[in-house]
Amino acid sequence: MKKESYRNWFNKVFIRDINLPKSTFIYLFFSLLSIALIAEAFLFKYTISTGGIVLVGVEVYLLLIALAMSFLISGLLIDKIKNRTQYFNIILFICVIGLLISAFPGIILYYSGLLIILITIPQLIITWFTILAHETNILNRGRIIAYLLITSCSISSVSILFIYYESLYIYFSLLELIVFLIILWCSRKYTYIETNERLKSDKHYVKIIFEKHFFRYASSFLILSILLGNILATYGFEVNFYIFGIATFSYLLAAGCALDNIGRKTSIILGIFLLSFFLISYRSFVGSQYIFGLPRIIFLSIHYGLSILPLLLAILTISGDFSTERGNLKFRGRINGSFMSLTFFGVIIGYVFSRWINSIELYTQFPFLKNFLPEDFPLLLNAFILVILIVWMMAMKEFLVSKEKKWANTLKNIFVFSTHGLCLYNHSFDQKNLFKEEADQTDFDEDLISGVLSGVISIISEITHSKKQLRQIKKEEATLLFAYGKHYITALIVSMELPVLFKKLDEFSREFENQFKADLKNFKGNVQRFDPTKFLVIKYFSQKFSDTTA
Repeated sequence: MKKESYRNWFNKVFIRDINLPKSTFIYLFFSLLSIALIAEAFLFKYTISTGGIVLVGVEVYLLLIALAMSFLISGLLIDKIKNRTQYFNIILFICVIGLLISAFPGIILYYSGLLIILITIPQLIITWFTILAHETNILNRGRIIAYLLITSCSISSVSILFIYYESLYIYFSLLELIVFLIILWCSRKYTYIETNERLKSDKHYVKIIFEKHFFRYASSFLILSILLGNILATYGFEVNFYIFGIATFSYLLAAGCALDNIGRKTSIILGIFLLSFFLISYRSFVGSQYIFGLPRIIFLSIHYGLSILPLLLAILTISGDFSTERGNLKFRGRINGSFMSLTFFGVIIGYVFSRWINSIELYTQFPFLKNFLPEDFPLLLNAFILVILIVWMMAMKEFLVSKEKKWANTLKNIFVFSTHGLCLYNHSFDQKNLFKEEADQTDFDEDLISGVLSGVISIISEITHSKKQLRQIKKEEATLLFAYGKHYITALIVSMELPVLFKKLDEFSREFENQFKADLKNFKGNVQRFDPTKFLVIKYFSQKFSDTTA
């Protein structure tokens, strides 16, 4: 009994609501791996050349500013691209060419290749993000991103060998080329092409970014980035890579599960509390080589492990949530580009400010500050900012509310019917077992209901003179959600409108069309051909694991 209880708990925390098709997950993994290989290689190369990011020249500031601006521009550009997978492949190929150029001797060739890489990397990241946001939903986005980051970043650490041994650098571009060819092969089975219908929106981008909850989240990530820049300036990036990796991947797993199970805002606030412990500890043990019995480098490695990639996880998750809200799909690239750009600007601001405040003799130049500020004010500043940030975040909205997690309880019926009103498949969610014969027996005429729904859709379109497809009809007791295929319409009847249900309905409809494409095109009245639809209903509308453990 206890073993079964543990299994249910494991399924509920780590697996529930994760139903990405295999081809989609493979494409997302290898495309992220291609980005992680390049990012880790160049970060490691710069780290070993500067002795832990203690020395930073003007060129690095310019580089970070260029990256921040590049993310903004890339977001605007990618929002105009329809075929995202094809665009990703083209940009990755250009990036591989840049790697090859940088591998040849000569400073001009090296910096020319580096420039190509710096231009293409932001575009790759945002394109990858838009594909990920399209394929995930609010119930699984945090865990899927965490799993992808853990697997891709752990494997991409092999790039360190190609940087550490300079003679192997030329082969690094060949490794990236192999990954590119794998992605091309994956693209034969998975493609993501946006449609004009999905990109229609009455919203304006400027209004979205200044909406109060968007502004609160964006400003919070900016402040966290400033703190990260401050810490990098104060302590450098001299870490034990083994401890850093273990801390990073362990916390990514915990943070991804927390984001999906206990909520976005709550998880981020708990993470800030954890970071505040490290910051206060630094102040308490200033000048000491050991902190709580751990060597300072180990303690710092754990801190960075709980800061850098988890911050990226939170940014990708939250920007994904904002970009999938109704009316925001059109601005998905720009939303992520804004968050990423603010992150780089925040690191720059934090680094410069820390260098400035530590380089001046604060109390000598401004003696009156002794009356207001303690002597170790620069060390206290980070913790003080975190306290303000926590208060600021308390007023933010929670994306993952409890009713979203209980989406399965809102389901009533699903109908799939032809555009002529003939019912192809129907199921009542009051029936718990789809495999029993009586589960398909209903006390109403499904063809009559399908015909009525088809007629209602046609009449409303006729009255409103609108070419836009009807997506929902609301009543007091129920809401009807619709998804459209080339030869059919799917209607989902629910007791409560939830954004995640639109996502699930669209995914169900898309796979239904792919699976029964030939039957739909040559349909002659034999509805029994659509009986396997029950497996799709189980896949997309069965909450696999109960919230209660046995």
